[in-house]
Amino acid sequence: MPKLIVSRFWAVPTLILALLLSFVAATPAQAADRTSKTEARRVDRVKTPKLKWVEAEEGSGYAATVKVPRDYDKPTGATVTLALFKVPAADPARRIGTLFLNPGGPGGSGVDIALAATSFLSQSVLDRFDIIGFDPRGTNASSRVRCFSSSGRQGAALAGMSSAFPSTGTEEKSFIAAGKKLASGCSGYGAAMASSMSTAEVARDLDVLRRAVGDAKLNYLGYSYGSYLGAVYANMFPDRFRAMVIDGVLDPAAYAGTKATRSVPTSLRIRSAEASWKALTDGLAACQAAGPGYCPLANARGDFDQVAAALKAAPRGIPIYNGSEVLNYTYTDFISDVLSALYYPDGMDWVASVVATLKSIVTSSDTGTITASTSKLDTLVRGFHRVTGLGLDDSSYDNSLEAYSGVMCTDTWHSGDPNSWIAANARAAAKAPHFARIWGWSDVQCATNYWKAKDEDAYHGTFSKRTASPVMIVGNYHDPATNYTGAEAAKRLMPNSYLVKSDSWGHTAYGTSDCVTDRVDAYLLGLARPADSVCVGNVIPFTAPLATMSLARTGGLSRVLPNRRGLPPVVAPQPETP
Repeated sequence: MPKLIVSRFWAVPTLILALLLSFVAATPAQAADRTSKTEARRVDRVKTPKLKWVEAEEGSGYAATVKVPRDYDKPTGATVTLALFKVPAADPARRIGTLFLNPGGPGGSGVDIALAATSFLSQSVLDRFDIIGFDPRGTNASSRVRCFSSSGRQGAALAGMSSAFPSTGTEEKSFIAAGKKLASGCSGYGAAMASSMSTAEVARDLDVLRRAVGDAKLNYLGYSYGSYLGAVYANMFPDRFRAMVIDGVLDPAAYAGTKATRSVPTSLRIRSAEASWKALTDGLAACQAAGPGYCPLANARGDFDQVAAALKAAPRGIPIYNGSEVLNYTYTDFISDVLSALYYPDGMDWVASVVATLKSIVTSSDTGTITASTSKLDTLVRGFHRVTGLGLDDSSYDNSLEAYSGVMCTDTWHSGDPNSWIAANARAAAKAPHFARIWGWSDVQCATNYWKAKDEDAYHGTFSKRTASPVMIVGNYHDPATNYTGAEAAKRLMPNSYLVKSDSWGHTAYGTSDCVTDRVDAYLLGLARPADSVCVGNVIPFTAPLATMSLARTGGLSRVLPNRRGLPPVVAPQPETP
């Protein structure tokens, strides 16, 4: 935390001080900034879409599609189709308006998060708002970016990116080669869409959708990367929202970057790797402090380091026996799985269990002990493992990495030479052991010597517009993806904002801390200013006795983790949307 510097005025004569204070008190409040004429012209000349909602199966909500300009400078030119999903307000007589959701990514599905709205939003919010999520352009069920003519060509081009991150010099070369091919495909075959996916374009889409649902002002709740979409909207359209909540906040200025910072990969600029390392070391310290009745590790930090070193020393990994087949569990698998687990409030319990199991494998020479431990490890990690490589035919074309890249590479400043990522990641490893690579290599395809798909209307700042309504910023001390310093930076940048602090675990805080949830709900419903006190999460690691922990609990956790919401996607084929 930065030191608070208090100015002292006792040397100022009393009369002068009184005059100064009266002048300050008499100074009128600074007027809010307004949407620029250029930006207003871009979106306002687009005809308001008419949404035709179709009821979804089992009455879960309503689906619709809408066409918007691919390029807002050409409002009558080519279009893209956006997929939307709505859950109507449960108490329509008291309806406030529409609450738009974004789950992050870049590339997360707004349709999916809206489908799940009744499982995580408070009933008071569900009563008073229509809930709408939309798949951003280029992603999911909206018009999709596609950088290769077939999944076969895609698979051949991106084979070097089939793991979460490279661990050796040889793997780095393969990663860079695949990144160049991805950049070439998105700058050629996929250029029309890839060059139209910046967050600024999504913010323009959001403003058109606000008008389409009949709201004079936007209501918005965005998580993780969705915090950047919120920051961009707030600064492009500072007088067009009623309420805006951003949770799991990245530093918007650091994300956008500058010419001076372009040599640092985007995820390292926003200190995501440092956030992951802090969340892990905080969790290991909590495990150690909890003691043997609650923590399965005798020396939590030392045991983790020992296991990580053993996995690094075994390039082919540790064989896990599962009946008739063997899975080689590698260092890359381990770090990827640990990071995924840290996204959940009780993820450190899982991490400690895996570390304890791995330690029993790497330190034992007894065949029976090793076999039993690998069987347990198989149960713990089976749910994590994604299919590597890409599909063999067009029916399995997965564009998740292309969707992520289409946003990241048009939004932010990048180095020209992909080989510069090698040194940048090596430097970052000093502050973020184990996690620098998984974050730092996620945008090597954006090297500007190869990525040529550009959006001339992308937004690069400022992020300091005085908005007509306050922005609510939620920061979590132990967030493994969006460093708490990002929330502090956003608060400093945005002159009309609130900062809700939470001493909680996992990625984002709404729904995992009743205190945070209550403050967000009060703001969304009545624009209430939050209290300054620090919230605490509902779930704190290592507070359940080991005797009550079961393999089913930790194994069950692992099975829901591969979604890795907000992380750079690891390529895994899924059926293509017709």
